[in-house]
Amino acid sequence: MKSFEHMSPTSVQEAVKMLSVGNARVIAGGTDLLGIMKDGLLPTDRVVDLKAIPGLDKIREESGELRIGALARIGDLASSALVQQKAPALAAAAFAVASPQIRNAGTLGGNLAQKVRCWYYRDADRADCYKRNGSYCYAIFGQSELHALFDGAACFAVTPSDTAIALSALAARIVVAGPKGEREVGVDDFFIGPAVDYMREVALAADEIIVDVRIPSTWSAQPSVFLKAAPRKAIDFARGSVGAAVIGSPVIQKARISLGAVAPTPKRATASEAFLEGKRLDAATIAKAAELATEGAKPLANNAYKIRLTQGLVRQALTRLAS
Repeated sequence: MKSFEHMSPTSVQEAVKMLSVGNARVIAGGTDLLGIMKDGLLPTDRVVDLKAIPGLDKIREESGELRIGALARIGDLASSALVQQKAPALAAAAFAVASPQIRNAGTLGGNLAQKVRCWYYRDADRADCYKRNGSYCYAIFGQSELHALFDGAACFAVTPSDTAIALSALAARIVVAGPKGEREVGVDDFFIGPAVDYMREVALAADEIIVDVRIPSTWSAQPSVFLKAAPRKAIDFARGSVGAAVIGSPVIQKARISLGAVAPTPKRATASEAFLEGKRLDAATIAKAAELATEGAKPLANNAYKIRLTQGLVRQALTRLAS
């Protein structure tokens, strides 16, 4: 690994200043960054370690909102009674992340901001991959079973974050700190697709950090669910996932459904959401909403299976919400 400078700020403001110099990177749990650095995928001259900043790991309720610090560990989210009560989809998504060892080290902020896991991007021999400033996407003509059904544009890598899918269903907002202070970004706007910028995945400037994630009172404590399909639950990233939440019973007033592992960002199933409003979650309604969830999908050579998989996950999620 190339040598680098390690710095440990004790405040958010200090961290932001340290990030303004050269190829600086944020580290929290380190479960993704260190591997990428070893593989030479991200030029890094300085690592800014956030663990010494007090208060960034808190999980609390304020003014009806569930607020979670960026350094809250994934394992703590999964086991938190408050998260289980106020945001059951997020607790389930946290429990679905990787292995216990990863969950006990990885943080919420890191899970949201992690780099894509596309095997072509991570392959040192694929230097002309779009995401490595090249001019080619190997998934278009290569093995594409893990890649996007929607919104691929120049790059068909999918977002790897389980927590992002649950937070999208819960209309969460992400608080970001930078040189000009703090700003809030809706979770759906936090992620950047390749049609906008195929070199970036999230709306963080080089000198910005995530400090807080907030789930509004409108969706806090509403029925919500997260489901994930993966060959080996303790190791693999999702082949498909869904986060779903509803307001209103027995008649749905509002629904949010977010799909994972099918697009470069969390993919809202807006046609399904609109269809569900004003309806009861009976079998026919659930079946139609599941069908609408993959409307507009454009599979590559090896990933058409994700259409039926995603529809099945949506049916299961809505069936649970109906019970």
